[in-house]
Amino acid sequence: MPKKPKPPRLRCFIGVKFTLQDEIRSLTEDLSHIDDEAARIRIVPPKNLHITLKFLGSVLESQLDEIETRLKQLASRHEPLTLHCKGIGFFKNSLWLGISPDDRLNAIAADLNQAFSLQVLGSNDRAANTKPYVPHVTVARFSREAKPRLLLVKRKYADTHWGDFQAKQFHLYRSQTLEDGARYSIIDSYSLVDPD
Repeated sequence: MPKKPKPPRLRCFIGVKFTLQDEIRSLTEDLSHIDDEAARIRIVPPKNLHITLKFLGSVLESQLDEIETRLKQLASRHEPLTLHCKGIGFFKNSLWLGISPDDRLNAIAADLNQAFSLQVLGSNDRAANTKPYVPHVTVARFSREAKPRLLLVKRKYADTHWGDFQAKQFHLYRSQTLEDGARYSIIDSYSLVDPD
């Protein structure tokens, strides 16, 4: 008997668009001038820049309606906010820009974490639901060999205030891994609501 085909799944996350592309141009230009094949520095395309609020992982296509309903309800409970972007840092193999602590952003992330618990998504990734929320914008990925070269960039921009930007909505993104890198496409958008 032939195996039943697996139901279609999408790799998804919820995020806020980052809109300070012009303000970070000097940084991306400095990164693009690092001419070192071993470093394998891959700058994130401007259209992919975002702050992740909640990583959902691989979800069934049949779950999308329920996910979208929950997101509409959740967005209606939160106001638009202004986010401040400052500094620069490293994770294991990525370079990121910092987002200053913001209670309202943390509240949205906490609500999303609760709304999309392990039980709702059927996920086994317990770490994703227990890690503290650290808002950031990934601007480049690199190999281990890049660290010494990138330390100069990190020193140069350590205290840089990149600017403020408004978050009036968040988005449900689909993430696809392709030969030429990740592609993020917006499935739907959800407006945050002013109290009046």
